Amino acid sequence: MMLSFFRQPYPLSELTLSRTLVLSVLFGVIIAFTLIVFQPFGSYNWHDPSKNLILAGYGLVAAVSVFLNFYALRRLLPTLFVEARWTVAKEIIWNLAHFGTAGFLCTAYGAAVKVMPFSLAQISYMTMIAFFMGLVPAVLLVLINYVFMLQRYKPLTPLPHKEPAPPLATPAQDLLLTSENEKDALTLPAHNLLFIEADDNYCTVVYLEQGSVHKKLLRTSLSRLESQTSALNIVRCHRSYLVNLDKVESVSGNAQGYRLHFPHTPGTVPVARASSGVVKAAFAPI
Repeated sequence: MMLSFFRQPYPLSELTLSRTLVLSVLFGVIIAFTLIVFQPFGSYNWHDPSKNLILAGYGLVAAVSVFLNFYALRRLLPTLFVEARWTVAKEIIWNLAHFGTAGFLCTAYGAAVKVMPFSLAQISYMTMIAFFMGLVPAVLLVLINYVFMLQRYKPLTPLPHKEPAPPLATPAQDLLLTSENEKDALTLPAHNLLFIEADDNYCTVVYLEQGSVHKKLLRTSLSRLESQTSALNIVRCHRSYLVNLDKVESVSGNAQGYRLHFPHTPGTVPVARASSGVVKAAFAPI
């Protein structure tokens, strides 16, 4: 049961450079304040004219450690940080790995300012301190956020059509989807479109024809096709998907967000968390 929980999907945070810098500075300030004011781990027995300045330096080290783990590492190892494979366990491990980095950097800094030796034993000791300081908060915050995200992305079901307003996508409307070179094109009734998926320089149009699912590959951008469908109930729910909301059968959800289910298709379409409001506007909680 517990192992199953740790395998549950977990949202992978999207930290921009600016947000990471703010987070790093904030974390560093908190660490520096804690060390100077409360002086834990026996530092209150240590006396030095530059004591507060040296302790504040550990705040700078903590800020650098946060930046390395939450931004630089993800850019260096992008294949490890894929949301489709991200789980509760990976999030906890990633957060705890930060304390290993912090332990090493703190030891290197302590040796540089001549307050501790640079040795494997000292690195292990500093890592252990950082680990035990952060273990409970790291795990607890992940669990709290997981429960919050589950509540936020509860399964949804289509709202009944309101009368007398006509549906936004009707059989009388046709779509003309053209490629970049305008040589390849696809014309179909708007109500037959399920979704459009982008992959590099190509888009796959998934649609119904005589009750069967068909696919058409076009060399074009998703933005171009979006402009060709802007008047319909077809919306961008993800950087790689346009969907026809009239064709959604149901909406499932987990901590990573919503997923749209379409008729006659085994897979699902992800909804970006930034676009969840569009989906909520079209569907009601079960």
